[in-house]
Amino acid sequence: MKNKFYASILLISCFLLTGCPDDRSITYSTIKSVKPLLFSFQENGIYPYLDHFNREELGIGIIPDSTMDKRIYFSAFLSDLPTYARSDPNEYVQTNQIDSVNIFTVYDFNENYPAGSKINEMLLYLDGMGDTSPIENLSEQKFVSLSLKFSEIPSHDTLQFRVTGRITDEGTFDEKTELVILD
Repeated sequence: MKNKFYASILLISCFLLTGCPDDRSITYSTIKSVKPLLFSFQENGIYPYLDHFNREELGIGIIPDSTMDKRIYFSAFLSDLPTYARSDPNEYVQTNQIDSVNIFTVYDFNENYPAGSKINEMLLYLDGMGDTSPIENLSEQKFVSLSLKFSEIPSHDTLQFRVTGRITDEGTFDEKTELVILD
């Protein structure tokens, strides 16, 4: 009887003093496939599916198209309580990345980039605030998703790009953006 009493006091102390939640989960997310997305910037942000693309403000995104998520639940009492009490009870772990990316024109882009040209050096990194910066060795970068902006303007009306790369632990991919014909 005394043991149950002391165990109850210890349990209540844990919840009152450390704020232990009832459960803990870890979600493991694995990229299975990717999709390249051609987009245009407008006054209100990025729009991937517009009737009118702004040829002076074009970008390309590489995003996970299919992922596999596996969530594992733990009881607070099965883990180290002091460490657990100070950590996020819902942890997220990305198990793989996209790497070895190369982007090629399918149609003539301009005089510098005819059909079949690799355009990695023409692309700028685009952050979440809309700022751009040079990206060195795009083919050696590792990421989960990536947004890039074109540093040159197309002189031809037909745009489509082939994106090749690798998903770590999954294999290579070779995908095309949607075909866009500029006005």
